[in-house]
Amino acid sequence: MSKFVKVKTELRELALIKQSLTDLKLAYGENERYSHLWSGYHDELPLVVKQARATFGFRLNTDGVYEAVGDEMHLAQMRVAVQQIQQRYAYHKVLNEVEKAGFALVEETVGKDQVIRMTVRRWS
Repeated sequence: MSKFVKVKTELRELALIKQSLTDLKLAYGENERYSHLWSGYHDELPLVVKQARATFGFRLNTDGVYEAVGDEMHLAQMRVAVQQIQQRYAYHKVLNEVEKAGFALVEETVGKDQVIRMTVRRWS
């Protein structure tokens, strides 16, 4: 018997989560019903991610943060996906804030460790 699980995140902007999912080529549906058979949990979630081996959703918690919810049997796949989503989310968040502050991205590299390094510059 599987359990219903939640994975904490710091994701707060739905548009950036969707942009991250698109970057990662992860299929998702908006405002779809998600059901967990064994726990009886069912709700309409803002995003439901559909992977080959795991389906999970994002729901807004009381703190205004989106948490990932799904089946414990798919927890390993969920965690990998959520980690990738968080990285792309941070990437887009930084780019948005850089642009607001009047900077432009001049160089971007991805290391062997999958760390993204960005160089920004403000043109006067």
